[in-house]
Amino acid sequence: MKNNRDIRVILKRMKKMNKSLFINTMLIIAVSLFSVFSATYQKTNGFFYRELVWTALGLGVYLVFSFFNYRNYAKYSKVIYLFNIVLLVSVFIFGETRLGAQRWIPLGPINLQPSEFSKLFIVLTLSELLTNKYKNNFRGMKHIFLSGLHIVPIFLLIAKQPDLGTSLVLIFLYCILIFIHGIDWKSIFIIAGAGAAFVPVSYFFLLKDYQKQRILTFLNPEADMLGSGWNVIQSMIAVGSGGVMGKGFFQGTQSKLRFLPESHTDFIGAVFLEETGFIGGLLLLGLYLALIIQIARVGSAAGDNYGKLVCYGVAAIIFFHVVVNIGMIMGVMPVTGLPLLLMSYGGSSFLFTFMMLGIVQSVKIYKD
Repeated sequence: MKNNRDIRVILKRMKKMNKSLFINTMLIIAVSLFSVFSATYQKTNGFFYRELVWTALGLGVYLVFSFFNYRNYAKYSKVIYLFNIVLLVSVFIFGETRLGAQRWIPLGPINLQPSEFSKLFIVLTLSELLTNKYKNNFRGMKHIFLSGLHIVPIFLLIAKQPDLGTSLVLIFLYCILIFIHGIDWKSIFIIAGAGAAFVPVSYFFLLKDYQKQRILTFLNPEADMLGSGWNVIQSMIAVGSGGVMGKGFFQGTQSKLRFLPESHTDFIGAVFLEETGFIGGLLLLGLYLALIIQIARVGSAAGDNYGKLVCYGVAAIIFFHVVVNIGMIMGVMPVTGLPLLLMSYGGSSFLFTFMMLGIVQSVKIYKD
């Protein structure tokens, strides 16, 4: 009898899930599988098979987080925040260095990237802070400064790795959440002015040499065509050569002839656009736009402000990743290493994204 009751509860919760959100997610995953296979099959099928495994694990994670009441994250926000810091500190103790950055913790056959999950943890803890401490009163630079302290330790630990892309995500995420929560326009203008003034200071005094080089490469990739500008130039060639209709699946040349490095990770979008062209790019952007709108709608219909902020935080993360990654492969934004979520190959980003979407479904299921 108990087992039957549990099954009925699960089925009842599944009926409350946002079906369009799930279908949209799986459509992007299908596109990713085709693209990863196309980008790597001439070298190895290992990446494709591993992505199948990550997808299966991700779906399990998706269901678990969907059926776990999201309000519990608010109750244990301090524990989540502490865990976030401990996980990021552990990178400097147990992590391994790749391409000049120490971001990954080896766990047997897999590598965990804590900075990916830290973005979700910040959404959960900052949303709780704004909902409870600043429930009816969030105005002026004092509250901006005090609430901003919440992300400072996480920001510094991630910037130390270094991981400029994720650090920028945190800043964008903070701005979106305080805007959605409610902030006066005077403070918005002050923040915008301060941010603009801080840009040259950060360039000359905070950025590392390789990060400055990425910006210079973005401004003039032809200055070092065989060095730092290689990836961007080859990506632009791939995108441009796709034309309107594309070359067709498995017909792209930039990845097949190995002109485009990291074709299955950071530049997977270039592979897809070369093979599907402008039309395929519009369809992919349409899928992401629909996904973001569906998440925002779940947030708008949430039963409390915490659920609303969590959903909008998830939408902000996906939006930032999409805009920066697509801009990167088209040469209109600097290379930051941010993956195209649900498209780029990578276990940490897959699980992290499925966790986020599962929590959004939880808001939908438990909103009443």
